[in-house]
Amino acid sequence: MIRNTTHKTMTALLATVLAAAGLSGCAGGKDAGGTGSGSGAASGDGKTEGKVTVQLWNHYTGDKAAVLDQMVSAFNASQNEITVKALSNQDPQKQLTAISGGSAPDLMFTFWNNIGPWSEAGAVLNLDDFVKQANFDTKKIIPAALERMKVDGKVYGFPISMSMASRLYYNKKMFQDAGISKPPETLEEMFEVSKKLTKKDGKNGYEQVGFIPDYPWIDNVFWPIIFGGSWDDGKGKLTAAQKANVDAIAYQTEYYKEFGSEGISKFKSGMGKADTPQDPLVTGKLGMMIGWENMYNDKRGEGGVIGVAPFPYPKDRPELKNAGMVSPVAMFIPAKAKNKEAAWKVMQYFLSEDVQIEYATKAKTIPVLLSALDNPKLTKNEATKSLWEFFESAKSPNLNGFPNSVYINEYLQALNEETEKALKGQITPQQAMDNVLAKIQPKADKASKK
Repeated sequence: MIRNTTHKTMTALLATVLAAAGLSGCAGGKDAGGTGSGSGAASGDGKTEGKVTVQLWNHYTGDKAAVLDQMVSAFNASQNEITVKALSNQDPQKQLTAISGGSAPDLMFTFWNNIGPWSEAGAVLNLDDFVKQANFDTKKIIPAALERMKVDGKVYGFPISMSMASRLYYNKKMFQDAGISKPPETLEEMFEVSKKLTKKDGKNGYEQVGFIPDYPWIDNVFWPIIFGGSWDDGKGKLTAAQKANVDAIAYQTEYYKEFGSEGISKFKSGMGKADTPQDPLVTGKLGMMIGWENMYNDKRGEGGVIGVAPFPYPKDRPELKNAGMVSPVAMFIPAKAKNKEAAWKVMQYFLSEDVQIEYATKAKTIPVLLSALDNPKLTKNEATKSLWEFFESAKSPNLNGFPNSVYINEYLQALNEETEKALKGQITPQQAMDNVLAKIQPKADKASKK
């Protein structure tokens, strides 16, 4: 699942601002929205009192924006050549307008799946030359996170941090009441545990349900990863209809067959929403769910109501233990940035180990530097204890994510639409993935010819 603005909105905006940019030279740099760090007025050439000024736009708000401001202030105090001025609350629409116009900022943080379409539009700088000139070792970055920054094998950005779904969260009391002594290790065990945890209410409905595969959303990336699937062969041929992907959908449909589509839908409508006082996993209405590192930090662990375990794997595929999905935040340099070299230096600063550790600690996120994952400042820091298991999971070779491309949003949208049909029993899992191929392969063919 990619949580960001919809494909239709972004596609329409992309076409509009690119057309307008050629005529009006529009710029987002004067947008008054958001908060920022740094001081002093920058001149037209991006210099403040003899220093180069790097304008850093980001989509963060609230606590995350405050943490980034702290990191920016630390960078500014660490040297005398560059002043970074951060502007937060710049959503993808504002960002796209800016980088397509005549006054693009120098550095941006955004959702990683914007990189593909924006690079195709010529709005994102290819970083391969910078990487080569600086002899920057890309192998020190978590591979699955770095891969999300590439389009056709070329590096267009680097991750600053990443989110990850790799654990199973479960309600401890529900397990105890059902006489279940430990969390399931395989998907087959999870299905049986789910049945034990499910209780009917006597009114053709359910009082509680063990597991709902598409709660809190349909995840058309996570599930294929768990089954060892993929979406392309790296040469332009899409692999959505491969057996692993079809099996991933088929497994999810088993829950709907077991508990009934109507029964699950009725239960979901009244079970409460995540992150509210009626959260079903906390209140004991839902037994298990897919676990992301940024969920339930104050409710899991030894004294919490929520238990944590590795997400189960297919019984016949033990080599897929510790699989998980990564979703990084991307740093990139706009193609029209005035201070590219300075922005690249700032990017490297954010990828240094001490900064990665401090950022992960304060923002409660996962660093993307492999060496940071074993650093005692994280692994033995009580302030990051809720993330220790995720730091360990981040070292797994079975992490993966959706491939970036110029047609990524169309691909994800098609996967979501067809998977939903299969879960509702309207079509088979194989038909769903065949439909996706029919919709998206022509787009992949067109992209490969450019």
